[in-house]
Amino acid sequence: MILAFEFNYVSNNGILENLLKEIASDFGISHKIIRKETIVTLFVEADETVLGTFADTLSASLPLSIFFKSSSVEVLDVMPEDQEVVTVMAYTVEFTPKILASVNTPNSPLYLSPFASTPKDANVKLLHEGKELLHVNNSEGYEKLYEKISELISNGENVAIQTKNGSFVFGKIENSTALKTFEVIATDLSVVERMVVSRENEIKALASLERPAIRFKVNSLFAQKGILSDARVMLRLADDLFLYHLSKRLFAKGVQFIFKATLAQCKTAYSVDYTAQSEALEPLVISVLENGAILILKGKDYASKTLKASLEKFDEPSHAAFASIMQEHQLFDATSSCFYLSQSHNDRIMHYSKEHGMLNLVEVSLPISFAELFAEIERSSPSAERLVANYKEQFPEVYAHAIQTAIPSDLPKSIYSLWKIVAMALGLSDDFENAAEQLFENAEDFGGLKGPRIDYFLEKEDALSSDLNYVRLVRSGISYKVAGTDNTTLSFGYMESLSYFISDLADAHKENLMTTKIALCGSLFAHKRFSEMLTKNLRPNHTICFNKELPIDQ
Repeated sequence: MILAFEFNYVSNNGILENLLKEIASDFGISHKIIRKETIVTLFVEADETVLGTFADTLSASLPLSIFFKSSSVEVLDVMPEDQEVVTVMAYTVEFTPKILASVNTPNSPLYLSPFASTPKDANVKLLHEGKELLHVNNSEGYEKLYEKISELISNGENVAIQTKNGSFVFGKIENSTALKTFEVIATDLSVVERMVVSRENEIKALASLERPAIRFKVNSLFAQKGILSDARVMLRLADDLFLYHLSKRLFAKGVQFIFKATLAQCKTAYSVDYTAQSEALEPLVISVLENGAILILKGKDYASKTLKASLEKFDEPSHAAFASIMQEHQLFDATSSCFYLSQSHNDRIMHYSKEHGMLNLVEVSLPISFAELFAEIERSSPSAERLVANYKEQFPEVYAHAIQTAIPSDLPKSIYSLWKIVAMALGLSDDFENAAEQLFENAEDFGGLKGPRIDYFLEKEDALSSDLNYVRLVRSGISYKVAGTDNTTLSFGYMESLSYFISDLADAHKENLMTTKIALCGSLFAHKRFSEMLTKNLRPNHTICFNKELPIDQ
């Protein structure tokens, strides 16, 4: 009897194939693994009783993964003749059921080990102001070490701990009040909802093999404690075996959340170090959309080598991002348009066809100063001149602060940069560097269904290739501000109207350029509400392509 276990696994990193190979080999069953595009199929042959036992073993041995989408099984008459090709993994994957069982089983040689395999030199030291307190290299010693560190943290001490990705400071979340930026680590999956507002698909993603971080809104009950100054946090479970063991003990002591910060931000007298070399993996940060789509915001190490190598051919981030989507979705024979909206690079709207290659259609220009911006608005029409005069009269302090604020000459030419300028011009923020994020925060907190329609137009309205008209973009916001629209509603209007603008452009590309696929990339799509809004507008008429295994910004 032959069974074919079929898995839809959207990454070519080789992790699933190697896990399947390991499970089948450990079980001692005749097998073959074949991959075709995103479909990985494990074929196994044995009698019905053995196959039933193997199916149970396979189910218990496969971890969750953000790249794993669906599975099925069917009975076949013969094995396929295709040759088995299994991609060699470039790194060790820690959070598989097999490794977790090894480090949690008392008679295992890896019991309580902070390493996925036994290194030649596994000595781990706990230091206090440089003086050695503990020096351990076996399970009994590890138990003492975890217990001591968990006591220190639960009693209010911060501890610098070496992880596979470098040394960081960890402490109770109550100690984070003086920190500007940090990550939150939940010591157990069950406590996540005690701090943040989450959905079921986000909870599953947190517990996946890759242990990603997700940006969440802090819930009202936790916000009332006054521990966190920000309304949103980046949260994950332990993504390192040392932290995994430590989290279990902290959870048992009633510590539900700890912070992770850089050594530069937070000094501490206690530190943990080890001499064994541990393979670094860039931590993943993701966004999980309402429809289940997962966007990778940071972390290239879980992508295939071939994809990462292909990005090195491009100097321009927008072209690299578009090319990566084309490669992941096999769009080289398709006519497609790409909307690249970034927080750190120049935005660009592009189009690709076999006949003409990659074309740049729309870019963003910026004003050189706030004084010139208001002057351009005044020159745009007599009514606009009166509008600016009314604005100066109603909001003199906002206007004066904007005029005194410099627009950096090296600012990326992007919607995100324009939102910084908008937020300062409209008094949504008094800090230029964080102004766009304040607009986002306002928009995400908006509780209504519809915002004001902001003017997103090209300078040449009927053209497919033109710069964005930033004068109309700012002018329309001033009109609503003068009319009494509050900052939260106004911010949402800027986000919502951008989604309509992109949707309208996509429709125009479909009609005039015969576009069949829409690629969306760039770090602006990291903001979940904006991405969900845009995909909802696009989905009825367009096929949407996000990156599958590479980050959305290059």
